[in-house]
Amino acid sequence: MVDNKIQKEKDFHNQSFNQDENEEYLGRRKKFYSIDFNIRNTYQNLLLANSPNNTILEYGCGPGSYSFILAQNKAKKVIGIDISEVAIEKAKKTAQEKNLANNTEFIVMNAEELDFNNNYFDMICGTAILHHLDLEKSFKELSRVLKSGGRAIFIEPLGHNLFINLYRKLTPSMRTEDEHPLLQKDLDKIKKYFPNAKFQYFYLITLLAFPFRKLPGFKLLVKFLDILDKILFTVFPFLRKYAWQVIIQI
Repeated sequence: MVDNKIQKEKDFHNQSFNQDENEEYLGRRKKFYSIDFNIRNTYQNLLLANSPNNTILEYGCGPGSYSFILAQNKAKKVIGIDISEVAIEKAKKTAQEKNLANNTEFIVMNAEELDFNNNYFDMICGTAILHHLDLEKSFKELSRVLKSGGRAIFIEPLGHNLFINLYRKLTPSMRTEDEHPLLQKDLDKIKKYFPNAKFQYFYLITLLAFPFRKLPGFKLLVKFLDILDKILFTVFPFLRKYAWQVIIQI
């Protein structure tokens, strides 16, 4: 019997991944993710530095999957899992089109109950996936299947910023009802399972760049504000939890 929460997640993502041609849906996402290129570049560079000759698991391999970049970067094997059958079918098709079927595999799977042996993966990664999961279950599974000395790298949203939370409440159709952007207690929980975990915070005053996304020089503005954010997070550490997103390195 499929857990009700898991079924709702599956249904939501099957539907959203079928909305690739829905311009209104994509337009709203593009609008509010127009500033996140810096965190994406940082994340990708971390993955690429740890991918050659390694066996890698990607949590959540829907649109925007990094499995293909990792497979092209001399990864030994990349396995992508997702709760959505639609996401997996699209990933398999893309792998065929990119001639990457030999060192990629895509499987419908619940990230809270992984069907892999202990100490199997050299690296595990994912973008905006942990906050959909039961963290206790997922961290136990992460620690079980990750090799000793292995790496885990994630991008996740944070849940302390009142203005971001207001936007989330005003746009319920863009998210599942059970997702929970990470709070400080969740980051502390990561430290419980992975004492050496590191957190890199992104986007506080950088959020002010949104209204200027269609103007020339937008990327330069974002980069400038991002530098200011880094200074703020260094000088005033208490502001970190109000950031929009965090890179988690385990």
